[in-house]
Amino acid sequence: MLAFTALFLLNLLLRVFYLRYDFVNGDEGVRALTAVRMLEGARLYADVVTDKPPGASLFYAAVFVLFGRSMKAVHAAAIVWNFATSLVVYVIAFRFYPKRLGLWAAFLFVYFSTNYFTQDTMAANTELLMALPYTAAFYFFILASKPNSMNAEPERPWFSAAGALFAAGLLTGLAALLKQVGILNLGFFALFEILAAWRARAKCPLSMLMGRAVVRLAVVGAGFACVIAAFILWLRSMNALGDFWRNGIVLNMFYIDSEPAGLWIKFMAGRGLGFIFFNATLWSLVALAVWHSTKVGTPNETEKQEALSDRTVALWAGVTLIAVMMSGRFYGHYFIPALPALSLLGARGLESLQRAVSDPDGRQRARLGIVALSLFFAVGLFRCHHRTAVLAYETVTGTRTHWSANWGMTKREEEAEVVSSFVRGQISPGEPLYIWGYAHDVFWRTGCRPASRYLAPYFIDGRFADAEATVSSSGEQFRREAAANLLEDLQHTRPKLILDIEGGFRALPYPELVDFINANYREDGIAGPDPSRPFRVLRAKAGEALSR
Repeated sequence: MLAFTALFLLNLLLRVFYLRYDFVNGDEGVRALTAVRMLEGARLYADVVTDKPPGASLFYAAVFVLFGRSMKAVHAAAIVWNFATSLVVYVIAFRFYPKRLGLWAAFLFVYFSTNYFTQDTMAANTELLMALPYTAAFYFFILASKPNSMNAEPERPWFSAAGALFAAGLLTGLAALLKQVGILNLGFFALFEILAAWRARAKCPLSMLMGRAVVRLAVVGAGFACVIAAFILWLRSMNALGDFWRNGIVLNMFYIDSEPAGLWIKFMAGRGLGFIFFNATLWSLVALAVWHSTKVGTPNETEKQEALSDRTVALWAGVTLIAVMMSGRFYGHYFIPALPALSLLGARGLESLQRAVSDPDGRQRARLGIVALSLFFAVGLFRCHHRTAVLAYETVTGTRTHWSANWGMTKREEEAEVVSSFVRGQISPGEPLYIWGYAHDVFWRTGCRPASRYLAPYFIDGRFADAEATVSSSGEQFRREAAANLLEDLQHTRPKLILDIEGGFRALPYPELVDFINANYREDGIAGPDPSRPFRVLRAKAGEALSR
């Protein structure tokens, strides 16, 4: 209990000082606004649109119901959620390895889940939320498999194994409802069963082994299907199934296709290798564990079983990392679902290093390795947690320093407050407001209701983050329909103000939408403090009813 208390405090201290920011990254704004609109009675995907599964929006909505409309409450809940994931990591390690490695694995997860750029690691994003059910699904699947560690209990009867397999499928479904890539667990389960059958082929006919694998996977599939069926029924009850397919599936295909190969390579070399560099301590320990697991001729049965466990976790990590490759953006938070597996392997790497220090033949190399790992750790700690130290100092002293004043998220909050003050002077909370661009903070601060179902412009212009210059021609019909929906929304809500963040709204290639804006709105100065984001004000023409 003392160790778990220390682990919880570490998890808290690494994250709690960021509570001062409502939105650590822009994705949180979308989740918060969709949650608020859902609580007001809006239908997700139809009346308020997101391109993600509903899990994160429902998580935010649940927090708002329990604690009020507070992003601090969301971030506090995410801190507890992340700690729960570390406990599942501990339980998995305890099943595979000696108990002490479980604590090391949980520690590595808690620390390295924060050890990158703030907007990637400190936000209550879909990946952080997905990691808990995703990791728990792995645990239940392994629980239903033949035990292979000194901590394992004797093999359970079929009904117990079936329950664990069903739970694995159910939790995988919940992970997929937080982010689509949660379905990758099913790929790991299938690979595990195929490899297990192949390893056991000398003891039992392969056909019998494959039949057993099919039955096990069918039970997993039943659990997964229950979640998906419930989700489909929920969508059908709201008459939003088609809207989900359009906005949650089709749009994501355009998102993946929008990035050319050159940018994919650029981001892999920059962001992908950057994440590995700043977390080089963890990756080095993982590499050490994987290397040891591939050694043949291990001296005793316990080490053979532990090596097999290492390879199982490495396979899970490899399958999970496919999600990082798929979108091509290589954001740091895309790595979070793989961190439980990497932390388990990292703990094994630490154990190997400890053994090497005790071995006279390898002691010198081990000490050099420890020095290198310490340097890697210091670089990552300083680069990624100097902000944590600054925020801790400012919190304790009650001051604000020039260091935090220069951060992008501080400047974004200052910009949002300036623009929100302007909006509050023009319209009342609850009135419709439309913003072309990304400024969800303004909706949050003013309490104004989004005047359109679309909270992001890429549904209409097809310009996704990091690939703005590439607009796929295959999505033209989708975008025309979205532009028509936006026009319908504006005609219905009739906002008094439209804020055009960068000034490109009236340059859209949709004549009916542009004609409506030109006929009913006049430009009336700017509301933003930054010339590169002027927030051009389009005000409804006074004394005139909006024409259709």
